Amino acid sequence: MRIQLFTSLLLTAIPSGFASALYPRSVLNGPCTGKDGVIGVCVPTTSCDRDNGTYIHNACPGTPENIKCCTKPHCQLAAQAGDCRWVENCGGGKSLVQYLCPGPDAFRCCITNENATPEPTPTPKPQPDVNLGEKILAKAKEAEGIPYHWAGGNCKGPTGGGFDCSGLVSWAVCQVTGRNLFSEGLRVTRSMYCASASKLKYKKVKWANRRAGDAVFFGGKCDCENNPAGIHHVGLMMDDGYTMWNALKTGTKIRKDNFKNWDESACPYVIRFD
Repeated sequence: MRIQLFTSLLLTAIPSGFASALYPRSVLNGPCTGKDGVIGVCVPTTSCDRDNGTYIHNACPGTPENIKCCTKPHCQLAAQAGDCRWVENCGGGKSLVQYLCPGPDAFRCCITNENATPEPTPTPKPQPDVNLGEKILAKAKEAEGIPYHWAGGNCKGPTGGGFDCSGLVSWAVCQVTGRNLFSEGLRVTRSMYCASASKLKYKKVKWANRRAGDAVFFGGKCDCENNPAGIHHVGLMMDDGYTMWNALKTGTKIRKDNFKNWDESACPYVIRFD
């Protein structure tokens, strides 16, 4: 009995900061340790499955339920084999290959079979330049499957277990550009859409000229002068049609939606992140 009482008092006396150090929180796209001590990355389970990884539970503390520690101990490019690890952990004399591993660009396939002769690969076709909006869209898509949470999100990732619509967009902007729309007072949907040109620092483009990566808004007549509060939703265009990537509403997860047949039309302008 005395031992239990002493233990309880000791745990109560531990400062919260020290407790956090004992049990550090993970972040989306952050490092983790998977099965058998294999280096991994905290990503949505859907992303892990898509990239043929393997995930374990309870290895990404402090993240939403669908964020798991994903590992991929075997990756291959032609005859060269390796494993997925963080760029800084791939030793000298080895090759780093993109697009073979789950998670962010910093988590790549580290080729360890240096003596194998790879098969010749065809010269890649020139890729069109990716605009800033498309990069922001790509970052937002990394949050696939995270739940909607009203007022959720900051520059570091989801808060309260998820993102809301403007939180998702502002997080992606912050991650790609370093600009903190949260601290600039542009995080709320209506504040973003109705901001002056000098404060917004991005271009407003007519709806008819929309393209992938533009921020699209909804809210009745989208009247900034008389009813700014009516502007209530924002997403990122995935094309020049009616498909967007967004955190839609309570009870849903981050996903793509087609709004062609919605009861309300999009606002007359989109925001272009150029």
